[in-house]
Amino acid sequence: MQMLHIASQLTYLAVAANFGSIFTVLLCCAAIILFIRQFRLYEFEPTLSSVVQVKQPAHEQLLTKVNLPFSLEIGKLDSNDSGIYHLTLYSTSYFPCLFVVCREMPSDKVKNLINEPWQKFLEVFRSEMKMFPNLQIYAEEEIHQLKPFSVTGALDCMPRTTYALVIFHIRTDVEYITDEDPVAVITLIHTPDRYCNAPATFLCQYLKCSDGRVLNLKPLYSPEKTRITHKEDLKQSHLINQGNTNCVICWNFPANHVLLPCRHACLCVNCFKRVENCPVCRTRVISFFTV
Repeated sequence: MQMLHIASQLTYLAVAANFGSIFTVLLCCAAIILFIRQFRLYEFEPTLSSVVQVKQPAHEQLLTKVNLPFSLEIGKLDSNDSGIYHLTLYSTSYFPCLFVVCREMPSDKVKNLINEPWQKFLEVFRSEMKMFPNLQIYAEEEIHQLKPFSVTGALDCMPRTTYALVIFHIRTDVEYITDEDPVAVITLIHTPDRYCNAPATFLCQYLKCSDGRVLNLKPLYSPEKTRITHKEDLKQSHLINQGNTNCVICWNFPANHVLLPCRHACLCVNCFKRVENCPVCRTRVISFFTV
């Protein structure tokens, strides 16, 4: 009987030891989980601070969609030893328009002209063309798509108070223009010279509406798109966007959220809810709009 009693006590101790081991393992797992949560909460804060960080969600900007009546793309740029460049521009117009190029236009005159009322703005190109000596009309009353225009100018100018090229797309079907319609697009272009060797590129674009509004057009950036230039054939020497426009995180849904201020169009509606910084450039997302 004594041996059976000792055996039962040993069995009880063995079972208790097993339960103790299991309890110890569970206690260690709980401690690790709490440590990880606390570690992620402070996010590598080196010292304690009395400053309380309040995370503000990005707010949506409600924008009005505008259909652009014109578009412009920069093509091939050639230059020679005599200091002359030849720049090819590809214009697309969905309405009858004036395609006007002005070289070395003073910046103050550009600003004043852009802010003129629509009728006076149109009259400048109808009757007062002598006020801009380097202004030239390349096309009038024409609907075209990716039509090439060759612009020639000097390389050794000093474009600090003037813009090298100012391109005007101006609607001429005045009888069909209604209130708030976009009527002109003004494009400022930089061309390389002996003072600045940066390639030919857009500086900025302005959209002028018939009611007097002037909107500053800014590009959207999609990291999946690549720009391919075909240099062999002049008719195909325009810039083409190709690539996947899906979300950069899930790759399943279209990227319809544009993040501000970085302007990366890279997230779908589901992934946007789970990020605070742009996944492309790591900029803090202040606001956004959908496209």
